[in-house]
Amino acid sequence: MNPSTTLETPWQWGSRSLYDSRLWYYGLLAAGSVSNVLYYCTVPLVGIGVLAGTTLPRQRALRVLLMMWGVNQFLGFTVRGYPYTVSTFAWGGVMLLGAIVAVLLASMHSAFSHNQTRHGLWLTASLLLGFVLYELMIWLGGFALGGVHGLTLSVLGEIFLGNALWGTGLAAVHWGLVQRWLRLKEAPSD
Repeated sequence: MNPSTTLETPWQWGSRSLYDSRLWYYGLLAAGSVSNVLYYCTVPLVGIGVLAGTTLPRQRALRVLLMMWGVNQFLGFTVRGYPYTVSTFAWGGVMLLGAIVAVLLASMHSAFSHNQTRHGLWLTASLLLGFVLYELMIWLGGFALGGVHGLTLSVLGEIFLGNALWGTGLAAVHWGLVQRWLRLKEAPSD
């Protein structure tokens, strides 16, 4: 990701404006918090994290992920009754580590460094590869912590679907905000 990338297309200008804005950052923080209320254990860390990684500066993307994970852990240990065991805390760390890897992968290219089509392709590739890396971390963690028996194709498919829906839905919101910014920029000023 290079913030000094030459901006040549309207998509790049609009994406850069959201990249620099607080609106998109706070919107992703809010979406991450809402996802924690809707999901029990399978919060879409990868879906939202990858989108943050491709549309925000790396530090902000990691903050979105950390806040989302922190809310998940807080709700888990206070409202949902997660047991206070070393294993439970360790699983939280494994989830966080896997999601950080996905965000770092996604943040290699920002939305404004590509044209719109290439951004969509990078987002899709980042989501797929990020999810594989995330689940690989969980699978490897399962050998140390126990519990790889629950990683069936059916379960993985459901978790991926949730991540893909959140990532795709928020990507559509991002696209809409870029388009709105471009329309506002073109509007005659009085």
